[in-house]
Amino acid sequence: MEANEELYKRAEEAVDARLSGRRLEHVHSVAETAPELARIYGADEVEARFAGLLHDWDKLLTDEELPARMDELGIERPPQMELLLPVLHSFTGAKAVEREFPELPPSVISAIWHHTLGGTEMSDLDMVLFIADIIEPRRKVKKRPEIEELREEVGKVDLGQLYFDTYAATMHSLIARRRFIHPEAFEIWNTLVERYHPLSDADRARQGDANNVL
Repeated sequence: MEANEELYKRAEEAVDARLSGRRLEHVHSVAETAPELARIYGADEVEARFAGLLHDWDKLLTDEELPARMDELGIERPPQMELLLPVLHSFTGAKAVEREFPELPPSVISAIWHHTLGGTEMSDLDMVLFIADIIEPRRKVKKRPEIEELREEVGKVDLGQLYFDTYAATMHSLIARRRFIHPEAFEIWNTLVERYHPLSDADRARQGDANNVL
């Protein structure tokens, strides 16, 4: 899409009125980081800026409000929804942004939809937003030193590899914090491992031996 400052200003005003505090600071930081990544990796910088600004549109909703929001937007409630509440804002937010700003292309809506759970078939813009959400400068590295490692990878590895490493860091963080993981995330993870870090024959043999022991 071509640069549309009038649309961006309208979106920015809506976000500023909707969010506040650290959440608002975060989305503005992602809106700056995403186009930087897009420039490095050849994705659309304008679309990345919009996706970064709007990605947490529904983050203000409480756990009690999210189910009704899904119903309102025609999104099917997943099994064990009460354990998946932290990721649902990406789905409701994408649908709500699509309704609020019909001028935006489907690529921006897709990036918002995928920014929490990810996927196996991600567009460049999808991956750019997923990564920017994690590595934006306001993210603290004290408890998550892997974020600084991801920042150092930018421009040194290809976009798919950076997405895989970011997904790995996210899975590690969830496990370390004893958080419930969306069942689909395991399927995504296994597919990404096969794609970006496949086992050698020797590794497969060792894994087989370990499984026999277990």
